[in-house]
Amino acid sequence: MGSDVGTGAAARVFAVPSLESQVALVQQHQTETLLFCPDPWALRHRFVNQETGEVVRARCNRWNCLYCGPRKVDRWRQLIKLAEPTLFVTLTKVGWRLEEAARTYTTVLQYVRRGSKGLGLHRVGARPAYPIESFAVLEEHQDFERVGFHWHMLVKGVEYLPKQVMSDALRSATKGRSYIVHVASVKKMHAVGYVTKYLTKEITTEKRGMREALREVIEHRIDDQGHMVEARSMQTVEVLSRARRIRYTRGFFPASTAELRSRLFTNLDNPDEVVIDQAVSPDLDESVQQAESEEATQRVKSSAWVLHEHEEFSREIEDYRARRQSALVESVELLRDGRSLYSRRVVGIWAYQRRRASAAAVAQSKSARKG
Repeated sequence: MGSDVGTGAAARVFAVPSLESQVALVQQHQTETLLFCPDPWALRHRFVNQETGEVVRARCNRWNCLYCGPRKVDRWRQLIKLAEPTLFVTLTKVGWRLEEAARTYTTVLQYVRRGSKGLGLHRVGARPAYPIESFAVLEEHQDFERVGFHWHMLVKGVEYLPKQVMSDALRSATKGRSYIVHVASVKKMHAVGYVTKYLTKEITTEKRGMREALREVIEHRIDDQGHMVEARSMQTVEVLSRARRIRYTRGFFPASTAELRSRLFTNLDNPDEVVIDQAVSPDLDESVQQAESEEATQRVKSSAWVLHEHEEFSREIEDYRARRQSALVESVELLRDGRSLYSRRVVGIWAYQRRRASAAAVAQSKSARKG
């Protein structure tokens, strides 16, 4: 009897809140983005499994989305752990433009992987080749005007890589401008977390850098007779860079290119966000490249999941709010049914990304007031 009373008391103390109370708590603490993607397009689309009938909400898959971004980072982190990197390398002052930084990275890898036979009979300047594979993320330094970009690299293929070799490689790639490097052993997987945090810190930033491009410029003016005339000319202008901040060599991941693309990009990433460094990999026969591409395409086509437009497009803000509320209620119901919607890793990345977004908003507000 006493036991039953105690159990009843505990049940009253730890009673599960009602659905309405849980929804209100989520809204109060603004944690909705842990539960569903708030993108308007994602809210009105679903993925339907043609074989099982299962339906899941769509995702926008953008790095700066508080729902999609942390999950993308977490999946990258798990895949990188599977690669089992052995070294953590930082290359400093690799450039101020994304294209320049990309060239520096590729040149450094070529320098290290190819080695040198040296010059003359005595092989002056000879150095061994190190068959490294690398995954790299570009960081924009806080003092960007003075320092520019850094590359943070996870390396496999060797257990030891002389710091002097990396320093000489960087000095050669930057024509003597930079030579400071950091090389450390990956004794634990903390380095994986350190590097992949830049997937959130850097990829989500709106500042992508600029590049020069030749564009046709059309100008209208009045001629001497008072007629409107059109003048066309080619001018060099600055446009947003398309260079990628994530790069990896072909042999870094323990999978073929086709399998990697299938695992990595299906329902996860846009392949255009990432570069596989062909310049530092063995040349492949065109037939091999075509076969891999066809295999990857076939894998995607064979998926049972099909995108379905669940609700029609609307410009009304009230429709968006209603869809968002519906998504929140549905997600809380799944939580109450015991469905796992996030992991501790995702929560940690989400909190880090939310703090950065909040700090950026505050800084922008202060800048606007000063202006």
